[in-house]
Amino acid sequence: MLIASCGTTGPVRVEVVDTACDWVKPIYGTAHDWDVLDRQTKKDILAHNKAWQASCQNPKQARSKLLQPSELFLFGL
Repeated sequence: MLIASCGTTGPVRVEVVDTACDWVKPIYGTAHDWDVLDRQTKKDILAHNKAWQASCQNPKQARSKLLQPSELFLFGL
């Protein structure tokens, strides 16, 4: 009987609240950090920062100090 009564009221509305931007931040590094990191780690950091930039950065903010794709040659990528 309980199942029948739930079935007649319809599905419950689900609301998803994404809080990732509250705790996920871009990854920064010093010149020494970039010298000692391997190529794959640099690529992973770039992918993380680009994802953060696309999802979390306020479009009204000034251009970020994040590593940009055009700067990859500086780090051997």
